[in-house]
Amino acid sequence: MDSPPKLEIEKYNTNNPKRGIAVILHDTNNRKGTEKDLKRLIGVLSALKFVVRVITDKTVTEIRTALELVSKEDHSDNDCLVIVAMCHGSKDTLIFDGRELHIKELWENFVGNRCPSLFDKPKLVFVQSCRGEKFDSGSKLETDSAPNLVDPVSVLIPMYAHLLVMYSCYEDYVSYRSEEEGTWFIQALCNVLRSDIENENLLTLLTHVSNLVANRSAETASGSFKQIPVINSMLTKQFYFVPK
Repeated sequence: MDSPPKLEIEKYNTNNPKRGIAVILHDTNNRKGTEKDLKRLIGVLSALKFVVRVITDKTVTEIRTALELVSKEDHSDNDCLVIVAMCHGSKDTLIFDGRELHIKELWENFVGNRCPSLFDKPKLVFVQSCRGEKFDSGSKLETDSAPNLVDPVSVLIPMYAHLLVMYSCYEDYVSYRSEEEGTWFIQALCNVLRSDIENENLLTLLTHVSNLVANRSAETASGSFKQIPVINSMLTKQFYFVPK
């Protein structure tokens, strides 16, 4: 019997001179502990050789302008783009300076051919916010034991290919934040990204982030509550944080 063909999975080109730009959108309004998240993110992303830009307590108009300006830059020498939003929010919107920004506005300037120099490159978006007001009380299980393009001009790609969006929690649910330590999601993301990651593809790393968050519990007078991040991946290849 013939052996099954070997699965060949393409990898994104990471031979560019630079890692890329990381934009952190950061709202501090009534979000005690968020300064810990910001410090961790700057440290981790800087160590990964991103050019980190922090936009703190700006209006929605200022944020839209900042994202548009980033989309008009030349990313030809970069491997990817990272956008992190840390703020209050709801199902489809984020709250900056008391006003609403639709979540899709984080990435719509960068998809498809709207940012030609990011063509065929990963756009990685991380959203730390509540997505509703529901609380996840978890489910109990009774058990006995613990368990590269040759000619990019001629290539047509789907509009939202090469985009990944990771949310800190499931749709309609809350996201947990400690006033002393920061948010569960950003803590987990930073802990994973500061590890020895050069031989692990991105989706494996983010699955581990989800595992770390899922294994935490918020203990309250009403009981224990859980949180699970969500990964929406339109990546078409494997991505690695190779040394720079």
